This record gives sequence, structure tokens and C-alpha cells, in this order.
Amino acid sequence: MLINVSNVMARIAAFAAFVAFKQIRTRARLRFWRSHLFSGHAKLDSFADLLPDLSPARRYLGAQEIPLAQITGSVGRCTDFDRAFHPLKAYLCDRWANVFQLSQSGNLPPIRVYRAGAQYFVEDGHHRVSVARTRGMTSIRAEVWEYTSKPAAYQQSRLCCLPA
Repeated sequence: MLINVSNVMARIAAFAAFVAFKQIRTRARLRFWRSHLFSGHAKLDSFADLLPDLSPARRYLGAQEIPLAQITGSVGRCTDFDRAFHPLKAYLCDRWANVFQLSQSGNLPPIRVYRAGAQYFVEDGHHRVSVARTRGMTSIRAEVWEYTSKPAAYQQSRLCCLPA
């Protein structure tokens, strides 16, 4: 009886990724409930909350290495991950485990983020950010789009139009 070594190695890697997901998700759920009980802040910031204060014009800054510590929010997936980008939902397991395995080769495509001030918000690549943080990385390759604040004159003119 011949044993296919590559098949065995693939199964071991898949199991290791599954175990890593379970550990990270358990930590995330404990952190979520702890912060919920003690009024902490464990949720991702939502880019939608900033939109009223941002100019609709955006500027492409290109692909660059950005610090993972400055990625504090999401564009549309704030309930799937906690502030440390640990997965909160069980259905994320398969995709997360696949990204975890792919990350061993180091050839993950860049994520896509929006920058507003010093913060970055993930538009595409939530699982890659989660895996990178789990692996102890300090930065990640990203395609960056920058949003700036609306000019002060616009904000003042908006205030004068409000009903009394």
C-alpha cells in the first residue's frame, strides 16, 4: 500500500489552518463578550460612519506596504471581524483556512483599502488582514485609495442651510 505523501501533507496543513481558525475565533468571541460586558471597544470602525465628513473625491495612491496596526475599520464587514481582525462568524472558516494555507507561500495579492487620515479601512482582503495579524506580521501590501475631509467652507455652508 502506497501512501501519497503530498496528500498527507495537504491534509495536515488544512487541519492546522482549521485549528488556528478555531483558536482565533474563540479568542475573538471571548474578547467581544468581555468588551460588551465592560463597555470596551472591540468592534471595527465603519467607513460608512465617516462618509458625511469626507469629500466624495478620492485619489489612488498606488500599491504600498501599510502597517497592520493602522487598519482599524472595514467597508461593509464590521460585524464579521473584531477590532483585531479575528473572525467572529463560523461561516468564515473555510475561506480563512484557505488564506492561511496560501499565506505560507507568501504570494498573497494586495488588499484594497481606503485611507481617511491615519486610519485604513479594508474594502477587499479582510481574511488576508486577519491571517497576517495571526501570523505576527507588522505590515501588508495594499492598494490604497485616499479620502480627504470636506473643506471647512463646505461644512459651514451646510450648517447655514439647516432649519432653525
